[in-house]
Amino acid sequence: MIEYGLQFSKQVLRQSIQKGDWVVDCTAGNGHDTVFLAECVGDQGRVLSFDIQKKALDSTFSQLKERNLEQRVKLIESSHAYLTEYTNKELAAIMFNLGYLPGGNHKVVTKLESTLPAVDGGLGLLKKGGVMSMMLYPGHYGGKSESETLIRYAKMLPSKYYTSLHYHFLNKNSNSPQLLLIQKK
Repeated sequence: MIEYGLQFSKQVLRQSIQKGDWVVDCTAGNGHDTVFLAECVGDQGRVLSFDIQKKALDSTFSQLKERNLEQRVKLIESSHAYLTEYTNKELAAIMFNLGYLPGGNHKVVTKLESTLPAVDGGLGLLKKGGVMSMMLYPGHYGGKSESETLIRYAKMLPSKYYTSLHYHFLNKNSNSPQLLLIQKK
């Protein structure tokens, strides 16, 4: 089921990203989203990819190197909460794939206290038409609170400036992965 949310997210982002754009992967994980973004921005574009785990950044670098995309990406071993300290560029897209590193320590998870500042700061950097994508995982420890708070946050954004979409399956349990998209008008 997660694949549907990620596929939909990538379709929306692909329409928003042009060659030469700057984008951010706030949760590098195993590198799949960073690779996707690097392919979208082309040789003149730039991807900033954050993760607090060196293992995640090493995996991401391997994925990029395999595809000869490493020159398009700056890997940052830091919390996404510090996004605005690393760039003030207008961004076409920002991706979050919240939760834990697949194949990693399930006790190391994204936390609302770092995710919310990243979301808030990231929205300030999005260019008009730019999209923020967040895969939410309410099933992991702390994930339900993180997901619910981010959904409430998106609902409260002024519709004059943002459009937000909550993509989830109605006939699955509430712990199923969900997608939250925010576009700047």
